[in-house]
Amino acid sequence: MTHRRTFLKHAGLLAASLPLLPQALAANPALPLNGADKWRNLRQLFPQTPEVIHFSNFLITTHPKPVQDSIDHYRAELDRNPAKWMDWHSQSEWKREAEVRDWAARYLEVKPRQIALTGSTTEGLGMIYGGLQLAAHQEILTTEHEHYSANTTFDLREKRQGTKVRKLRLFDDPWNISTDQVLSTIDQAIRPETRVLGMTWVHSGSGVKLPIGQIGELVRKHNRNRDEQSRIIFVVDGVHGFGVENMRFAELNCDYFIAGTHKWMFGPRGTGLICAATEKMPAHLVPTFATFSEDEDFATIMTPGGYHSFEHRWSVGKAFELHLQLGKADVQARIHQLNDYFKQRVLDLPQLQLVTPLSSEHSAGFTFFRVKKQEDQDPYANYLIENKVMVDAVYRDAGPVIRTAPGLLNNEQEIDRALALLQKKL
Repeated sequence: MTHRRTFLKHAGLLAASLPLLPQALAANPALPLNGADKWRNLRQLFPQTPEVIHFSNFLITTHPKPVQDSIDHYRAELDRNPAKWMDWHSQSEWKREAEVRDWAARYLEVKPRQIALTGSTTEGLGMIYGGLQLAAHQEILTTEHEHYSANTTFDLREKRQGTKVRKLRLFDDPWNISTDQVLSTIDQAIRPETRVLGMTWVHSGSGVKLPIGQIGELVRKHNRNRDEQSRIIFVVDGVHGFGVENMRFAELNCDYFIAGTHKWMFGPRGTGLICAATEKMPAHLVPTFATFSEDEDFATIMTPGGYHSFEHRWSVGKAFELHLQLGKADVQARIHQLNDYFKQRVLDLPQLQLVTPLSSEHSAGFTFFRVKKQEDQDPYANYLIENKVMVDAVYRDAGPVIRTAPGLLNNEQEIDRALALLQKKL
């Protein structure tokens, strides 16, 4: 996390040195999000500083105009008459949550009551990994490639409940990963006492995308001869595939899918979700927080209550609406197109090593690389940041790597400019 703080420090200094955007740059909602100008028009919905090349929107996103307008509307209404919106008898809060679930359900192609609303991926991971009920002899099987949030959740569970957590190494060199290797490693590692299998879909330390659907099929194969108390529960941290990949929840073959919506999905800051395979609240899961919702099924029981940024949660639906307007298949194609281009450009530079797999079969919206023969990548990442190219350097998992994530708000010309700038430092 030290290098994340370094990145944020440099980013803050850069932001302070730039002029504020005029309101005129806030988008015209009438701009068409189709045709040849689709992606250029989309950029007009975001008030990001145009002088900066934003390759780190995977950390947290700028609110697009439809989302920000919704936030502003609800914030103003709450300021005018807050008690009106907190009147549980009139179900104001419940109705707003239901609208968000409806949009999320359209995106994931599930029923709304399969979706609990959370504040982040980290919160969702804590609620699921911390709330699953395991017998004393049962274990959680996960990987060495998980994010800090998942690893800390596992550590806390071990301290509280003594649950055994076993970790697999799925690959040594990300660029050499294969589906057969991953499936074979997991298949051989599953034991009779394995009760939970927890995986990250797209890894933020290497850029690797796992074949989650095929892993889910493998889990189902193991579950054929298991009773309900020993059935493997498959949990997916999906945040860096969510809003990138053209996916349906059913295709992942998992029990729980957890993601924040304030990254690739362009949702309000401090929002996320958990999607479950059924609407019913399962016996194997105990909620972590009291809910302020109807308390009837998975969606309402597992949505944490308490007073929070209501205007943000109520505006998540606008992000799903925007993505559906853009088209999930088109979103995936554009993000993969940019990353394919970036990877090829990195391969053209002999001083750089591409770390993220070249094929989109095993990668999504990340292009991670490093300067060869250099243990410390910070000078290169900081040089880019100081020259208005937002990247960061991390040292976990496949690190050291410089992380970039060209997405819907970028173009090929920005990739060329960033690499031309880096060449001056090499």
